[in-house]
Amino acid sequence: MGENGPDREKLKKRAAEGAMDWIENHYDVNRGLRVGVGSGSTVSYSFSRFADYQNLIAVPTSSKTRNELTKLGIEVDRLEDSDDLVFDLDGADEVDPQLNLIKGGGGSHYREKLVARQARSLLIVVDQTKLVDYLGQSFPLPVEVNPERVEKTKDLLSEFGEPSLRRNDEKLFRTDGGNVIIDVQMADKLSREDTGELEREINRIDGVIENGFFVNRSADIVFVGTENGLKIIGDEAR
Repeated sequence: MGENGPDREKLKKRAAEGAMDWIENHYDVNRGLRVGVGSGSTVSYSFSRFADYQNLIAVPTSSKTRNELTKLGIEVDRLEDSDDLVFDLDGADEVDPQLNLIKGGGGSHYREKLVARQARSLLIVVDQTKLVDYLGQSFPLPVEVNPERVEKTKDLLSEFGEPSLRRNDEKLFRTDGGNVIIDVQMADKLSREDTGELEREINRIDGVIENGFFVNRSADIVFVGTENGLKIIGDEAR
């Protein structure tokens, strides 16, 4: 532990490597698996291990992940051509006790949700700081929005908390699809309500493309890097 707490990069690596060990114990990784591979700093620690698997086909959740996998010589495919993924390995910004998630810190949650829905099992890797009592406790909810509807959509999202446009320096943040992100600091009373219904309700707002709640497709297994080692939460993979 450093002066300001645990070494988070060490914990992220512990989670990712623990997940890869688990995967190798539960799947024949050299039989040409087709899998989803997520985005973010924690899951990226798994990429070099994927490169060792024979005939693996990866469906990436972002252009950044696609580029990194391609550099390692890993075959990548489009989601449109992959209707059955053995598993999807990804990260998260928050994980609650029911393994519901908030994702989207990297702005890729729309595609991440599409890939997760196509996977038999959603495997999540996080460090211990991402575990929360309820969603929205420490991280705002990312909402991907059509850039032509930003102001109206932002006003409508204010019903749920405090919305703010995400920026990169002085410029608006843009997703791979060219859309913008509104981060909503959820009102405490809302964040403790039925988040499954909240997920659906927010998606019905005019201009919203997808929000970062992963409740109607929650995680199956979560691998947590802690100061005391690896913690695995959840059921066996399907």
